[in-house]
Amino acid sequence: MEMLEIRDNGGLTYDRYTVVYDEIGDSKGNHLALAMSSNPFDPLGFGQHCTAQPGKHLGQLINFEDLPPDCQKAVNSDLSS
Repeated sequence: MEMLEIRDNGGLTYDRYTVVYDEIGDSKGNHLALAMSSNPFDPLGFGQHCTAQPGKHLGQLINFEDLPPDCQKAVNSDLSS
């Protein structure tokens, strides 16, 4: 599995960051994705796998290095499994 894109909606929603992977996640052609807040492992944070269509509706494109450290950790966990 590889990342297709990483998006940041600037904090418009609690799941600010969305990482879209290259695997199809459902019969509608949506991709597997990880949506998360800046602290996905915290009890008050948010980190959930879902499906999503890539695109600007998820926010601005960012680089992996622009993700907060805990978000990078969550993505690395996905990519290593």
